[in-house]
Amino acid sequence: MKLLPMIAALLLAGSAAGAEESPTPRLRGFTMPDAPQHLKAAKEAGGNAVRLMTRPKVKSAPDGGYTLDISHIETFLDAAKEAGVAVIIDLHDVPNPNRKNYRSDRVGSKADFWKDDGNLEFMIRFWTQVAELCKDRPETIWFDLCNEPLNWEDMPSYPKKWPLWAQTLIDRIRRIDTVHEIVIEPGPGGLCWGFREFPKLKGDRLIYSVHNYQPHAYTHQGISSLENTDLAKAYLETNLGWPGSYGDSGGGLWNKERLKRELAPAREFQLKHNVRMYVGEFGVVRWAPNAERYLRDNLEIFEEYGWDWTYHAFREHNCWSFEHKPVFGKTERSETPTATARVMREFLDRNAR
Repeated sequence: MKLLPMIAALLLAGSAAGAEESPTPRLRGFTMPDAPQHLKAAKEAGGNAVRLMTRPKVKSAPDGGYTLDISHIETFLDAAKEAGVAVIIDLHDVPNPNRKNYRSDRVGSKADFWKDDGNLEFMIRFWTQVAELCKDRPETIWFDLCNEPLNWEDMPSYPKKWPLWAQTLIDRIRRIDTVHEIVIEPGPGGLCWGFREFPKLKGDRLIYSVHNYQPHAYTHQGISSLENTDLAKAYLETNLGWPGSYGDSGGGLWNKERLKRELAPAREFQLKHNVRMYVGEFGVVRWAPNAERYLRDNLEIFEEYGWDWTYHAFREHNCWSFEHKPVFGKTERSETPTATARVMREFLDRNAR
């Protein structure tokens, strides 16, 4: 009789890690800028996948409209195929020309983004072009529809228009490409709170995604520039340890168990809908004390839950680099593996099993 609870627990664990069938193996790797020259190094570092942070190239058209040049994506895909790594194409920015008319403050500009249906049209145009590019390619390629969708006016939930926009994008992609996986980030931003109410969308081979930098006061310590971020403030204080007490999400002690509680909405969504979950970004500045323990705590959770993941970032800004010495204000590469590099390698080596 004592075996019954054990069997039940094993079945639960299997369903927890499982999801709707997908032909793609578990992905573990890095987010990357558009730098195909570093793909072989990413493979050598143990990654079997890279998340390409792409910003489409917009060209003005004679009729006053615009065209999109995605030739750089094809170049990146060709290099990734040669290197032997999968690619998650992340629409990291939506450079709709209308944005010049948005309000300048961070709250107003985000609200104006969702009021402008031109952004949906831009995303449709981008993803249909990408689908045409990829439909006959046999490699593992995922389409990450929109990076960290956020409307400050809808906080602490996802942008209210986002489920409809995302479903529209899925439907338009599937008219062209029925093979490659599609990734949906509910938001808001890089948080997982939106999973509490986000609907399961219609379609095959859908993967849901969360990012994790919580608590920001720890992971972003010493970062003073807010350019190209959705951070409400700079976190100038440094030498803050892990575990530790931080004010994020109601404040209190942050440790591995607290990370699990923070990620609970995504975990519950995974189990409720039997879907595949992917951590598109997570990371910590290299000079944060005990950064290696923070990474280990995150990675152990992801592996326990059966989540795919890509670390932010590989050879982007050196503040996230595990190849550089963990010293604030210095930009020297380390001659020996850093503590964070050793942790990353330990978990990336699971790709070879």
